Amino acid sequence: MEYVSDGGVETLSILRSSSTPREIYLVGTAHVSERSAREVRELIRLVKPSVVHVELCEQRLRTMRERIVDDEEKKPDFLGAFAGGNVGDGLLQAAFKTFYSFFKLSGLDPGAEFKEAVKEAGCIGAKIVCADRDVTMTLRRLRESVTTMDVMAIVMGRTRPGGPPPPSAMGGSMDNIEHIVENLKTRRHIREMREYLAYQMPKIARVFVDERDEIMVEALLRCKGERVVAVVGMAHMDGIERRWEEAQKRLRLKVG
Repeated sequence: MEYVSDGGVETLSILRSSSTPREIYLVGTAHVSERSAREVRELIRLVKPSVVHVELCEQRLRTMRERIVDDEEKKPDFLGAFAGGNVGDGLLQAAFKTFYSFFKLSGLDPGAEFKEAVKEAGCIGAKIVCADRDVTMTLRRLRESVTTMDVMAIVMGRTRPGGPPPPSAMGGSMDNIEHIVENLKTRRHIREMREYLAYQMPKIARVFVDERDEIMVEALLRCKGERVVAVVGMAHMDGIERRWEEAQKRLRLKVG
């Protein structure tokens, strides 16, 4: 099996198998935008996959389909998951407000591109596969992983000394992550952001990104479709590609 990346294409890579005709078109979204939705729509119409993987769990897929859309979409009630908790949960709610936009970067907030993927899959009769972990489990893992000190550091905007520098798009500050996410247009910038966040908030990055990378790769490995489109947050692309290649190497050794 081999991994092939389309040179020069920031948001698309192709995972190929040398032993089967299966092709997986991995499309990453850097932020919630009409451009991302258009890219997903055009790719599905061009590829005509038999399966469309989306970075959603069943609960988030239902929520997305049922969401009432007015002039502005309502944000998913992640904070409500901690309502009525203890002081630590209250601090975690405050921290969520600080890095809410990181959900967009990691794909946890289902945006227009995921809705477009589901819509287009329905138009061509492709199977929808929810490839992500249940959102309540992700939030539970977050609650289990972070300490009060971790949360206080986020709320107060403290940063750890050393480590990789912040991406130039950040302007040296994490005060306005939403603005930062909107400026992250390339794989290089998102890679820099991921490395920076992994150093500054390792427990959160592990729950939101690393663990879910692994889960989504496992779902792709189980997929039986010959032509697949997988829609994920751009922050997951490096991890998915690396884990895919590692899995193919293990398979080659097993066959050999």
